[in-house]
Amino acid sequence: MALSGTLFGVKTSTLYQALKYSIYLLIIYNVIQFALEDYMSSAHRFRDGITLSNFTDAFAQAVDSVAWLALLIMLELETWVIDDEKHKGLLRWTINIVAAVCYFFIVKAFIGYYGKLIFVLDFSPADIVAACDAVGVQLSYMVNIDTYAALTAESCANVGSSPYFINEANSIIADDKIYTESILLGYTEVTNSGAWLLIVLVLWIDVYLQIRGALTAGLYRINAWIKAVLYSILVIAAAIWGLYGDFLDFWDAFIWIIAFVFIEMNLFQWHEETEAEATSKLQEQSQ
Repeated sequence: MALSGTLFGVKTSTLYQALKYSIYLLIIYNVIQFALEDYMSSAHRFRDGITLSNFTDAFAQAVDSVAWLALLIMLELETWVIDDEKHKGLLRWTINIVAAVCYFFIVKAFIGYYGKLIFVLDFSPADIVAACDAVGVQLSYMVNIDTYAALTAESCANVGSSPYFINEANSIIADDKIYTESILLGYTEVTNSGAWLLIVLVLWIDVYLQIRGALTAGLYRINAWIKAVLYSILVIAAAIWGLYGDFLDFWDAFIWIIAFVFIEMNLFQWHEETEAEATSKLQEQSQ
C-alpha cells in the first residue's frame, strides 16, 4: 500500500511514514513516563508492597500503554506492512496470539483504572482544620490522582485549604479541590479506557472482514459511524485532561488519537485498494 504524489519535492508516502512513525516514537517515550509515574505513586497507594495480584492496579497506566503499543504495532503490520497474500499461516497466528495477549492486558488495565477510581472514592470527609494538623497522623497527601507526596511539617503548606478528605486505609489526605478533580479524572480514565476497548473491537472486526474480503461498503460505513462516536468520547476525555489533568495525560491522549487515525487511514486505503481490485476483476470478466 502506498501513497502517490509529492509534497515539497518529497514523496507523499515518505512524509506519511515519517510522521506516522514519529508519533509512534512519542508514544514509546510516554510509556516510559507513565511507568515512572506509576512507580512513584505506588509507594503511597500500596504500603504493604506490590505483588502479582495487584501489579496491574499499581502500574495500570504503564501496563495499558505497553499493551496498546504492542497492539498498535500488530495493527500497523496488518493494515499497512504485510501484503494480503502473505497474511496467512504462521504469521497470521503469531499476530493473533500477540494481539490476544495485548487484549488481555488492556482489559486488566481497564480493571486497574476501575480499581484506581474505587481507591479515590474511598476517601471520606475529615474533621481537620489545617493540613499541618494532620502531620504525624496522615503519612501522605494527594497532589493529583496519580501523584502523592509525604506529608511533613515542611510539605503540609503545599496542601490546599479545607475541607479535607482522608483515605484511612492508606493514611492519605486530600484537599477538596484536588479530591473533586481526582474523582472527575478517575471517571474519565475508566470511560476513556472503555471507549478504546470498543474502538479496537470494531477495528478488529474491520480487519477480520477485510482479510476475508467480506468488508462491504455498507459494513465499513456502519463501523465508521460507530468509531466516530467513540473517537468523540476520546476527544472529550482529552479535553478534560487538558483542563483538569496534567500535561502528560492530555498529550498522551492526543497522540494516541492521532496514532489510530493513521491506522484508520491504513484501513481506508487497504479497503479502497481491495474494492478497486475487485471492480477491475469484474470488468475484465465482463469483457
